[in-house]
Amino acid sequence: MDRRKWIDWAIKGITGLYGMAIAYPLVRFLHSGEGEAEEKVTQIKLEKNVVPEPGTSKIFKFGSKPAIIIKRPDGAVHALLATCSHLGCTVDYDKKEDKIACACHGGRYDASTGANISGPPPAPLKPLKLEEKDDGYYVGVV
Repeated sequence: MDRRKWIDWAIKGITGLYGMAIAYPLVRFLHSGEGEAEEKVTQIKLEKNVVPEPGTSKIFKFGSKPAIIIKRPDGAVHALLATCSHLGCTVDYDKKEDKIACACHGGRYDASTGANISGPPPAPLKPLKLEEKDDGYYVGVV
C-alpha cells in the first residue's frame, strides 16, 4: 500500500469514527423512553417514621419519580416532586437557607410552595397533596 492510499484510508476511517460519535447520542436521544410505560401513581402512603425531624428532609419515590418530604423548623410538613424544572436534576432541602436547592445549576425554590426563587429553573416544583392520618402520611397528586 502506498502512502497516498494509506492516508486516504486513514481519513475515511477517522471521518467514520467521528460520524458514529455524533450519531450515537442522537440515536439514543431519539429512542429514549421507548418501550417504557410510565407508572401512573395517584397516591402513596408513608409511615410516620419516614417523616424527618424538624429542619430536615427525606427523598422518596413517588411512582417512578423522586419526591421530597420536608419538615421545616416550624414543624410544617410539605411534599413536592423533587425534579428540577430546568434540566431534571433531583433537588434537595437546604436547612441553612430553608429553601430547596438544585445542585446542578444553583436553582432555588421555596420550601413550602415549590415556587422558583432564583437561578435557571423556568417553572416551580410540582406540589403534592399531603394528608396526615393516624397510620401515616398519604401523599398524592394535587
